[in-house]
Amino acid sequence: MGGVSGDNGRVTEPVLVPRRSPAPIVVSWLFGAIAAIGIGLFAPSPERAGWLGAGAGLALLVAFAVNLAMGEARGFIVRVAASAVGAVVVMGAVSLVFALAAIAPA
Repeated sequence: MGGVSGDNGRVTEPVLVPRRSPAPIVVSWLFGAIAAIGIGLFAPSPERAGWLGAGAGLALLVAFAVNLAMGEARGFIVRVAASAVGAVVVMGAVSLVFALAAIAPA
């Protein structure tokens, strides 16, 4: 036990877990925002709800594909869920803005 100060002997430093990248989640949320803006601008008003449902389904597929392309198995389900739910929430917020703009007096 009379080792040199600062000498760990045979103890090694733990391998750090690689930091998770928020890029797949951000890409999915941006896709949801762009899809909702496109639907709000180009879809006729009575058909917007149906198109938003189709956009939400497509956002789920994009979230799955982007997270699958990352190649990281740890936390895959949580990342896909956060990506898909976040994209749907963003789509809902954008559609709310379009709905409020439609009922606002000119």
